[in-house]
Amino acid sequence: MIKKITAVLPVLICIFMSCQSQQVQPGVPGGLSPKLQNLVRDAVFEVVIKKPEEKNVLYDKELDWSVIPYAIRSDRYYSIGTAFAVSPSEAVTAFHVLDLSAESDVFKEYYIRDSGGSVYEVDRVNKTSNEKDFVVFTVRDKVFTSWFELNPSFAVNSQVYSIGNALGEGIVVRNGLVLGTVPEEEEGRWNLLKSSADGNPGNSGGPLVTADGKVVGVVIALRDNILYSLPAAELLSAPSDSTHFRRKYTYVHLLLANRITRVFELDAALPASYKSLRQTLFEAYKTQYPQVMAELFAEAPEYLEGPNNRYILNQSVNTDFPEFTFVDKNDDQWKISDLTVQDFALPDDGAILQSAVSEIILLKIRRPKSSSPEKLNTDPRMVMDTILSWANMERTLGNTGKYRILSFGDPVETGEYRDKQGRTWIKTWWLLDFEDTIMLAYILPMPNGPVVLMTRQSSSKRHIYEWDLEAACDLVAAAYQGDMREWKEFLSMEDWLPGSLEQFALDWDESKKTMSLAMPQMSFTADNSVFDWTAQSTLFMVPSYYQRDNKIEYGFRSVIVQRDIKGNDYFMIHQHIKPDERLGVKSMEYWNDVVEAKYPYDGISRLSATNNTGFAGGLLTPAAVSPDARYSLYLNVENPGTEEALSRRFKALEKVISIIK
Repeated sequence: MIKKITAVLPVLICIFMSCQSQQVQPGVPGGLSPKLQNLVRDAVFEVVIKKPEEKNVLYDKELDWSVIPYAIRSDRYYSIGTAFAVSPSEAVTAFHVLDLSAESDVFKEYYIRDSGGSVYEVDRVNKTSNEKDFVVFTVRDKVFTSWFELNPSFAVNSQVYSIGNALGEGIVVRNGLVLGTVPEEEEGRWNLLKSSADGNPGNSGGPLVTADGKVVGVVIALRDNILYSLPAAELLSAPSDSTHFRRKYTYVHLLLANRITRVFELDAALPASYKSLRQTLFEAYKTQYPQVMAELFAEAPEYLEGPNNRYILNQSVNTDFPEFTFVDKNDDQWKISDLTVQDFALPDDGAILQSAVSEIILLKIRRPKSSSPEKLNTDPRMVMDTILSWANMERTLGNTGKYRILSFGDPVETGEYRDKQGRTWIKTWWLLDFEDTIMLAYILPMPNGPVVLMTRQSSSKRHIYEWDLEAACDLVAAAYQGDMREWKEFLSMEDWLPGSLEQFALDWDESKKTMSLAMPQMSFTADNSVFDWTAQSTLFMVPSYYQRDNKIEYGFRSVIVQRDIKGNDYFMIHQHIKPDERLGVKSMEYWNDVVEAKYPYDGISRLSATNNTGFAGGLLTPAAVSPDARYSLYLNVENPGTEEALSRRFKALEKVISIIK
């Protein structure tokens, strides 16, 4: 359902792979003169990034690095592409190798490495184009003693050689023929050079040279065994005082059915340090993204108001597992999801309930009885460690080594997000250095354990998913459930209480076995003439949006109080809302039955001989409170005795409930 920002780029398989590399070893290509072989050795380089210093992550056993070849595990760098010198001070690579439009939280610097193993950091960008996929750059503390000449002309069927860091294993030269050109795919604004020379991941940014060593193209992609290169003429004619960054993106959100396409464009002055240019591009896109996403939501069916809400204003969740509010692509109506949920046991009567929508994982943690309610709700490390105690999240080394992750350690950053329903989420993320990803999580404290929204993404996309998950938080429908002690501790966590519970009071007296509740909509006091209320008694409350008296309101639709966890002894107060007539005849018939106090709200007590239970139901609200709402009371009792005894219990409860207009 979800599709993250997708760049509409040529459908070419980019020859780029972040892989570990041995030191550069020049190939021994047939047909190249010794002079050209020397030029390849001296003027072609690996593009590399430093391996991160791994920390914080805890595994079930010590990592066995011996399964990785020595040359790879002893290398301090990852090899990601190829570059080549074109003057004493300048080198060239592909734009997507340096990827100056993304800012990783792990890989901050780019380097080139020569055939002798010396490493030099990239310095300034003199020319670049993300669309044409090239960068002309300088290198710190490095003067090139050998370089290639750019040749703006080429001949079809002439011999050429692709030179590059194939598969991160060192510089390799492969021959082929020039096959001709093909227009770039979006609008044909320039041509790409096609050749039959071979290529592999890591070749990107390398030169395509003639037999006499002249560069006719920069290797950028491979498709169907055809190598695509940017003609050298495009580098020679590119402006040196500025660059025009342009990329087309399609924007969507997992809870909406619509999408929009926009072009992100920015002019930046050159020359510039590669870090400052990267930050300029990255910050500009961070600014544009929420603006475009706000436009996307504005173009979606209006939420709560308007004709697309007839379902959402008549729905609510019925368990403590949360659901999403979303636009159904089949009819453009807002609805509440019905996710498939997996249930996994935790020690001490705890549990994790899990579902996923595309890249987003939705979790409910039911508190193990031995854990602190406040700590489980508000300590991000404890929350994630609890999830990892169940989730089999692994890291693989080599072909066989698998290591289960037990902890990410402390999060990098923790903050808060107050959603549109007045709930405060804990916003937090962890950095997984070894794969340049983050685990982003939003944690909603609840009486019996938190709700968690989380996703694992490239670290450069954190700002995108923060916006997306916060928009999803706004649209999460969640009920509140807990036993008396859990509720007591939850209500003491004033900083985390939602707005809907700010005028809420719950009192439970263990010695008298009574409980009372007061809130803007209703109040009641239930003593032991109804049930003996204990620490195991639970309160379940369902908030939702609904339309009453021609106004959209947010409040509690259902309040369910259970004597114990068995759930056979309970009572429920429910607010029935007059349905939208477009929901059909059955919805209106049910509403009319409620209004007319028909079964099961007819006030009659009934016994069931099959399971030894009894129930009684009735209306609490006179029509004067609202023509669009009725409050009902339903009581279910195990071992009820006689119908008269059940009726007395029902009437005793009915008397102590006050519905507030």
